[in-house]
Amino acid sequence: MNVARLVNFPVKRTCKISDVSQIRPMIDEFIVHYKESQSGEFGWRILLPRHLKSTYDAKRLGAAIHTELMLALKKNKLLPNLKDLRYIHDDYNYGWLLLNPKMAEKL
Repeated sequence: MNVARLVNFPVKRTCKISDVSQIRPMIDEFIVHYKESQSGEFGWRILLPRHLKSTYDAKRLGAAIHTELMLALKKNKLLPNLKDLRYIHDDYNYGWLLLNPKMAEKL
């Protein structure tokens, strides 16, 4: 898959997460948008830091986001209908696209 297409793919929201304290507010906003777009198109991008000197590296942040996201979906009785694509966004960030299948077909 062409990384330039992933970097420039239009999504509803892009969140840059660099600390674990930013995850919960992002998940709350994610759930609101996910509920609103159940029948339509849904696309979010999460950017995680690539530098290694952060307290939480990208793998830990990604795992925490994934766990919180799955718990929030279950708590809200929503079925996860998402395709996730992870890629190197730029020199400073990893990118993580969360798309419903309808949006993923556009790639």
